[in-house]
Amino acid sequence: MMAQKRRFSAFVAKGHDPHSTILDAFQFAQDFLGGSCLEERSCVKAAILVEELVSNCLRHGGAKRDLSLSLSLHEIHDTVVLNIKDDGPAFDPSGETNFVGPDPESGGKIGLAIVRAWGDEIAYSRNNGCNVLHLTIK
Repeated sequence: MMAQKRRFSAFVAKGHDPHSTILDAFQFAQDFLGGSCLEERSCVKAAILVEELVSNCLRHGGAKRDLSLSLSLHEIHDTVVLNIKDDGPAFDPSGETNFVGPDPESGGKIGLAIVRAWGDEIAYSRNNGCNVLHLTIK
């Protein structure tokens, strides 16, 4: 199977509902993953990771401001590499030090739990005012 790479980008203005953009990103991921090297179970996990990461970027980082986001999925051998970049406030999901798991009352921080549980390699950087997250999925 030939390796593939695809990109998705979005802009959500302050005050606009990001729901349709989140659904578009999820569909983008499903389309890519359907032809990838991953087993079905890993494809489902990867699509959920994309939905959680995009949702968190737009709902938290873009709640009070315009937000631009780009996402790429790249297949390398038996691995899918996910890169997501946004110009929201700095937030490193891999380095959240006070994280003890999802909040049993509100369900908050479930996205962090999913990223940590299902991401094989996670790297974060802040470059030129943007969050950059690199995640691999096998």
